[in-house]
Amino acid sequence: IFGPIKSGICACGNYRVIGNQKEGPKFCEQCGVEFVDSRIRRYQMGYIRLACPVTHVWYLKRLPSYIANLLDKPLKELEGLVYCDV
Repeated sequence: IFGPIKSGICACGNYRVIGNQKEGPKFCEQCGVEFVDSRIRRYQMGYIRLACPVTHVWYLKRLPSYIANLLDKPLKELEGLVYCDV
């Protein structure tokens, strides 16, 4: 999801030289990992599709709470809803 652990080596163990950036991305045919420098893991974000929506704790717990302000609800009420206490 976030890129290779070691530069030029994919998850299944195939070794490839990191290609020219102008050629476009190259991916392993077996595991789908892109052959890029491993430093990309520091800033590349992953996306995992879940079965149901999930609230990120940063948006709930931050003071002032973005979610509480947006929905105009008290933070305690939203915490009960998020943590299934209601």
